[in-house]
Amino acid sequence: MGAGLGRLWAKHGHHVMFSYSRTPEKLDKLVREIGAHARSGTPEDAVHFADVLLLAVPWEEIKDALSAAGALNGKTLISCVNPFGPRGLEVGLSTSAAEEISRLASDATVVEAFNTTFAGILHSRAHLFGSNMPTVFYCGDDRDAKRTAAELIRDAGLQPVDAGALENARYIEPLAMLMVELSQSHLMDSDIALRLMNPAGATELVKSGDVLARSFVGIFAGANGALAAEEVLAEDFVAYLPYSRYPVRGREKFEHWMKQFRSAFSDFECDIDELIDDGMRVAARWTWSGTHIGKLLGIAPTHRKIEFTETHLLRVSGGRIAEDHVSANLLELLAQLGAAQFAAA
Repeated sequence: MGAGLGRLWAKHGHHVMFSYSRTPEKLDKLVREIGAHARSGTPEDAVHFADVLLLAVPWEEIKDALSAAGALNGKTLISCVNPFGPRGLEVGLSTSAAEEISRLASDATVVEAFNTTFAGILHSRAHLFGSNMPTVFYCGDDRDAKRTAAELIRDAGLQPVDAGALENARYIEPLAMLMVELSQSHLMDSDIALRLMNPAGATELVKSGDVLARSFVGIFAGANGALAAEEVLAEDFVAYLPYSRYPVRGREKFEHWMKQFRSAFSDFECDIDELIDDGMRVAARWTWSGTHIGKLLGIAPTHRKIEFTETHLLRVSGGRIAEDHVSANLLELLAQLGAAQFAAA
């Protein structure tokens, strides 16, 4: 796995260092084959060299490998280790290899990825599946580390699918065991791969909650170049808004509501203040601003510059945002609009 991914990443322009091999000659040969973007060194050298580390060792060797690496000092550690033993999975359901590695390497940010991908596919010079990229499920608890992992998955020519929090490795690793079983017991060989198919979009890619939320902000702001609402919001999308007594039900009705809302402002903008993604729900806090030039909440244009912060809890389902629950201090908005007496009433 390490050699195959290292080759692909180097080919994509990344600088890689290979380490932790019982036969250093194999690493030297690999470096010569790859060229200027590759080098070899000790595990400690690799930690100092790289911002992102790949742990690709047998389950029984993880303690030795992590010990050899030393302090990881906040590095992103991508693990493709499956807890395979003589009788199958050695951990599962109540924990996972990824979670155990995270406990052992508590000074690193662990993301699990590539667990269901056979190494032979990475080493193949041919596009075994044509234009159909195999899916790589990845999971972790740090948004930035997961974004980095997703980029590296794409750079390896594979399809990243965000599987949520690190504890969801408990479901990915048994899936890897199934792939091994199919390969060995059912004589399918290792030229097999998974691909997640989704009718929601032509690319069949499942967007992460993080990406959907950022796209939603662009739609909310009416930004140029923003994704179309049908790519981000479910057809039966429901918005629970502080500005409306009743929920806005349906994507088309929400789009109409947004246009009316924005029409009350000129120079309307929206900036993300904070975003938290756990795979199924996204919490986003953003601030919108604009000059009040149209009727809003029954208040005539004031031509005041308004700046207002909202918190959105988004539920993601089927690769789209299905619900938006909005919390905001409406009294503050009314005060900015000069309706303090109305607000007090």
